[in-house]
Amino acid sequence: MRRGRHTPRLIPSESNVNILKENISTRDLMAFVALIRTGSFTAAAGMLNITQSAVSKRVAELEQKLAVRLLDRSTRRLELTAEGRAFVISAEAILQQFEQSVGQLRSLAQGSTGELRLCSASNMSTQIVAPVVGGFIETNPRVRLSLYDCQTRKQMIEHIANGSSDVGLIGGLPNQDHELSGEFDLTEIAMVREPMIVCFAHGHPLEKFERVAWEQVSAYPRIGLRSKFGIGHVTGVIEQLGHLGERYVMSVTMINTAIALASAGVGVAIFPCYVVRGGRPNISWRPIEGTEHDYNFNYVHLRGKALSGASRVFGEHLRAFLSKMPATTKREGAS
Repeated sequence: MRRGRHTPRLIPSESNVNILKENISTRDLMAFVALIRTGSFTAAAGMLNITQSAVSKRVAELEQKLAVRLLDRSTRRLELTAEGRAFVISAEAILQQFEQSVGQLRSLAQGSTGELRLCSASNMSTQIVAPVVGGFIETNPRVRLSLYDCQTRKQMIEHIANGSSDVGLIGGLPNQDHELSGEFDLTEIAMVREPMIVCFAHGHPLEKFERVAWEQVSAYPRIGLRSKFGIGHVTGVIEQLGHLGERYVMSVTMINTAIALASAGVGVAIFPCYVVRGGRPNISWRPIEGTEHDYNFNYVHLRGKALSGASRVFGEHLRAFLSKMPATTKREGAS
């Protein structure tokens, strides 16, 4: 197609129209650009996989919406008008920008680009999040990942409420009341079934057993957790099932402190198995018979706020990590 040299015609001011108001679609622009690139209605129809008449109709509708003739038609050839020569450059740029924008949007939705700001308790960060981060970054190198360690549930909620974190990772029993206010919601990431474990120092008498019974655990002083949320709540429920009473040598707030005390031989500590999933070489542990239970891992986020693609993909990595680590396969200090 010849992009002829014609004297530009002035467009009356009343014909200057707003493209959005005139409902000019990308289909109109694609038909026009394809026609110019191929030089014929037949070739343009083949490129767009539509009929020749559909191409002709879309181009005619485009001209009508713009109130400008873009093509000079003759029996022998098609030739761009001066306005058409100017407009085809803009049309190509619009389509290119639109394609790039759609691609970027899809990348965000698929989690291959964007940002993920995650907060979690320090134990959750070391035992579940940290082992997943490497693989996530390797497969999603264009996602910016930020992790905030929180010492308390209150800190986590504050991070989410003030927008410094998109989601928080918490665990608990199914249907457990996490006592969240109405502005927050939960989205389940994974559910695992695993036993409770008892942690103790290397060389402890319980180390010679494959699994231990409640009666064996009750023979030793225990290190308890004060928290009523998360692990503290779960541990309390399971200990009630075991009828262990209140034989605590001491109670602490942080899981890592309880682990350190158990490692030092102060007593034993009872936790869900995920506490050792990331590796605890400084302690030994054994599963407790009859304590298998379902344990949920959830995202906490603002109610009504959709999870980003990066959040969903990271959740898939978490789920894969948890599902591939059966609690019963681990014995002395997790490695």
